[in-house]
Amino acid sequence: MKQEGNLWGDPPVPHAAKAAALFAQAGAKVVLDVPCGDGRNLPPLAQGAPILLAGDTSASAMGIAERVARKAGIRDKTVFLEVDAFRTGLLDNSIDGIFCWDLLGHLTEPEPALRELWRILAPGGRLVANMWTMNDCQVSDPLIKEIAPKEYIDHFDFYCRFYDLDDLAKLLASAELEAESVETSSWWEPPHAGYRDYEHEHESHIFTIAKPAT
Repeated sequence: MKQEGNLWGDPPVPHAAKAAALFAQAGAKVVLDVPCGDGRNLPPLAQGAPILLAGDTSASAMGIAERVARKAGIRDKTVFLEVDAFRTGLLDNSIDGIFCWDLLGHLTEPEPALRELWRILAPGGRLVANMWTMNDCQVSDPLIKEIAPKEYIDHFDFYCRFYDLDDLAKLLASAELEAESVETSSWWEPPHAGYRDYEHEHESHIFTIAKPAT
């Protein structure tokens, strides 16, 4: 079902609800969705903690996300703030759960962002993030351009990097981090009006990083 006010009209990604359940099980008080984008994942993530932070660098995207939160009845528990994943401005050890979806693959240097998210993650908290695989539908998009092995520029001029499991392990090791779990998952999404106007299948390595409790 399409959501009025959504940028693409997309449903939440399936793993958002799983992440929320993981956060709730650990007793999370504050959860961060970064980047929140059009807010597609805010409704399920709101089940993960009493306070939901929706962070993005785009004010226009957050305006759309605010309407999504209002329609979903979660506006009162959602705080919108400008957040750069490299410099969040948040306190050390202050966030119990972080959901970082479809961001790291756009970064030419994701390691500093991972270190920043680790810095703000509270002891006992978890970061849930994804990296696209080479089986993701973006790779076969007719408008995407390959610039190097596993590296592309899409038709919005966004950088896209696709990972195999060894690539992911090397990235985490370079940031001195270790995955608690890694799951390779695929799912179908409906057409995006004006962008990818056909039903398409995504695939990602979804990984969880846990910060030891003190």
